[in-house]
Amino acid sequence: MKNDAIIASVMSLLQVYRKLINSNQNKKDLEGLRYLLGQIIRQYGIPKDNCHISKAAYARWTELSIDKIEKFHYRDVVICNNLKVAKEYLLFKGANSKGDRTELTQNRTFVFRQMFHEDHVIPVSLIIKEMANLSVVDKSSIRMILEGMYICILLKEEDRNIGRTRNRSLNFEENIKNVYTPSGIELYL
Repeated sequence: MKNDAIIASVMSLLQVYRKLINSNQNKKDLEGLRYLLGQIIRQYGIPKDNCHISKAAYARWTELSIDKIEKFHYRDVVICNNLKVAKEYLLFKGANSKGDRTELTQNRTFVFRQMFHEDHVIPVSLIIKEMANLSVVDKSSIRMILEGMYICILLKEEDRNIGRTRNRSLNFEENIKNVYTPSGIELYL
């Protein structure tokens, strides 16, 4: 149900977006629509088989929590309910490239996004471009593109090492080979 509403929203915005691209009139409106499309696309329920985790993120998670990492996202509060001994970790604020060393102890909390990052292996910007280039915009073509999205949970430190989304493609395996592997990031596939 949720994904159907997202597809309908994407289709509506995409029609206006495609008209603006073709008219080349208002760049500010085009950027606003691209932003809205990206935010809506990020709400799509990605298939479980397309969700991965780095080995380093998984090791850190199991050190800190007995809960399942798959249930946590962006702003969720994590309780250190598995941490046996106080230890310092890097916690990040916003887009800062350097984290602050913070001591965590048993039952201390932090926000998921302070330590972990949900990376769209295929950037949302490329997904929007692919949708904008469709010859026919219908539910099945939009669903097919969205079903091809992949998420990987990384440590924030890992995310800061891979840089932004340049040099990525619409191919999951290619992105792992060309972006993650050279950065020393190993995934559970």
